[in-house]
Amino acid sequence: MRRSKFKEPKTVLVFNGARVLVAIVRSLHSASLLSRGNLQAISFCCTGKYVSTGGFYFRHIHPDIEVEIGDLDTLNLEEYDKMCGVRRRYHSVREMARRRTIQENKRKTANNDGKETDETGI
Repeated sequence: MRRSKFKEPKTVLVFNGARVLVAIVRSLHSASLLSRGNLQAISFCCTGKYVSTGGFYFRHIHPDIEVEIGDLDTLNLEEYDKMCGVRRRYHSVREMARRRTIQENKRKTANNDGKETDETGI
């Protein structure tokens, strides 16, 4: 038995806006690094409190379902939720594309705010 006060990390499945599996990561922290998203928002997506965040859908891997590397680009989000016996809401593909664009634009403007665009520094 492990003697640590920390919980074991839960594997997270990452689905794109078209609801196709694009990544399998070992923890919530790894998912936040991959998507450059908020850790708590990703956690809420995994538990069902949020529908999506940052243009992605996130799910904890179900203990009774085996997901392999071969399922990348083939496993559909609706199929996975059916196998888990869970009913969730989904955004349309168009809405997810819009949300992803907004997120990328926010990231770009945040990166540009800290940099000088003029060579003279004025």
